[in-house]
Amino acid sequence: MKETPDARTLASDLLLTWEKEKAYADILLREALLHSDLSPRDKALAAFLFYGTVENLTLVDYLLQGVSRYKLKKIHPRVLAVLRVAVFQILFAEKIPLHAVLNEAVDAVRKILPRAAGFSNAVLRALSRYRAEKPVIGEDDPVKRLSIIYSHPEELTRLFLDLFGEADAEAFLRYDNSAPPTELRLNRLKGSGEELENALREEGAGFQKTDLPGFYRMEGQKEVASLEAFRKGLFTVQSRASALAVMLGSPREGEYVIDLCAAPGGKSFFTAELMHDKGTVLSRDLHPGRAELIREGAERLGLTSIRAEARDACLPDPENRGKADLVLADVPCSGLGVIAKKPDVKYKSMENIRALPALQLEILKRAGELTRPGGRIVYSTCTVNPAENREVVEKFLAQNPAFHREDAPLPAGYAVENGEKTLLPFRDGTDGFYFCRIRRKETGE
Repeated sequence: MKETPDARTLASDLLLTWEKEKAYADILLREALLHSDLSPRDKALAAFLFYGTVENLTLVDYLLQGVSRYKLKKIHPRVLAVLRVAVFQILFAEKIPLHAVLNEAVDAVRKILPRAAGFSNAVLRALSRYRAEKPVIGEDDPVKRLSIIYSHPEELTRLFLDLFGEADAEAFLRYDNSAPPTELRLNRLKGSGEELENALREEGAGFQKTDLPGFYRMEGQKEVASLEAFRKGLFTVQSRASALAVMLGSPREGEYVIDLCAAPGGKSFFTAELMHDKGTVLSRDLHPGRAELIREGAERLGLTSIRAEARDACLPDPENRGKADLVLADVPCSGLGVIAKKPDVKYKSMENIRALPALQLEILKRAGELTRPGGRIVYSTCTVNPAENREVVEKFLAQNPAFHREDAPLPAGYAVENGEKTLLPFRDGTDGFYFCRIRRKETGE
């Protein structure tokens, strides 16, 4: 019988797979935990160690290389994975006794490659001083220094510095390495806030109210899908930033709404709820499996106005041309606003990021084709990169004079200016997000 790996071994195995296969960390972890026999506590530990090491990998490698007589690429890959997780524990897992970190890591290395045990012990003991003292990064260049401290690629660090200046860029990088709470949204078609709060308390799920009514922050690492309140459809997982983009569109009863690139469905669900489930929300995603997830979510929430289908948002749609009262275009993006939730996003190729605006503009053009005269578009992304946000909107408006930006009321603290808003995590306490409301002129206007 195959031995079940402990939390630390699972974390190092996942790290090795993540680096080798260039896999998405969240999908990799979800699959591993689904098939793991570890206790809930050890699963949480494995997730913490894996995500934390991915999140801080540049710093971990910088410190490792500083005490290693070998180049890191020359170290056995499995040994290196164990060492990386152990260094993360030294730096950030203060509740785990230092002797346990060192002993368990060296034992794990000994099982992989016995002759590397002595080397590993020496390296980890040399770095163990960082349990009590903060590492000093001796780089004068702010790009290099911040890149190492917060484990962001230099090119991305430079982008943040150019956009926000050094103080705010560092605040952003620091936030990216935090663990933001899961945000929940009440399903008002199924119950009241009081009912949801009581249900969460009964199941031992800690929460806090937010500045938006009906939205909550869940405390701790409780598995949301295991809650009875979730299964009953009393709430869904949705960030306030994502919800604000929907609110900017002002969906109303009886309207025909098309949600492009909709999976996992949060915007479609909130749109349907704001419409009191009266009207039609055509919820689309490129992949059939993700469209099925939208259907399942709509059924759980008791929403009958949603029609989910698989369709490429870049393709023309003669059947729906000029019919939509509202089109939601939450386009594929670099995800630079949600690195705290998805740490491997920061390792995306900047070359690939630079190619995104062309795709985003194409989808926005298709959204324009679907919008009726007098109708609205909400263009949104979960990035703070102007090249994917305002610049895409400006190109679209320059090419399509029948459309213009339009303000709409949002809750206090989130007001748009000239129809648009960029939310910054370190300032607004939300995901990094951009949204813009665009209206098509009435015929003859």
